[in-house]
Amino acid sequence: MQTSQTRSDSTRNSIEEYFDRGQGLTSTALKNYTSGDHDNYGFESVVMSILTAAMDEAGISASRWDINGSYFKPEDPELEDPQRLDHHIWVDGKCVLVVEDRAWIDKPFYTLKRAVVRNMMMLPYVREKLHDDVHFIIVGLSIDIKSRLVRTLDQTMGFGDRVDHFSLSPHRRGYKGGNYFDHGMNKPEFDRLWDFLVDHFRKFV
Repeated sequence: MQTSQTRSDSTRNSIEEYFDRGQGLTSTALKNYTSGDHDNYGFESVVMSILTAAMDEAGISASRWDINGSYFKPEDPELEDPQRLDHHIWVDGKCVLVVEDRAWIDKPFYTLKRAVVRNMMMLPYVREKLHDDVHFIIVGLSIDIKSRLVRTLDQTMGFGDRVDHFSLSPHRRGYKGGNYFDHGMNKPEFDRLWDFLVDHFRKFV
């Protein structure tokens, strides 16, 4: 039986192995590796594995939770636009966490996703399905944004207290000519992500 520490270590080790296999990749091979094309595992699957392991660690039975990326649909999709991010995590029929993942996250992409967060929090047909303590996280291999952008969007988009982001590579994209994986995994950031997920999911035990 896995203990709390061994489960965390096992998950971290599997992500480190994903980083090891990605070292030295360039161009199309790198894109296929991160996107999951041509039988590659893909970064989205990596994030899914972390979410699943963290939910298990939190002690919520599999019968109570679900992960999907289905659209939140309005009553009339001709009048209002459906909303989604990559992973919607549900416990007992309420969405408790919304996750977006992408290999490279830059200013335009981050800004766009903060707008989606605002939409979800403000549109009644979405908000009624969200838990009162819902949070949103953005997970990337490399997140190239400045803290001033985050502060600005906290002001203009709102809901900054419900949003966090995690970069699993320790450097910006293309650092010293390498790819996302060439400098190894950002272990402190993985630990921060793991601790956030487990602590958040434990609220719903």
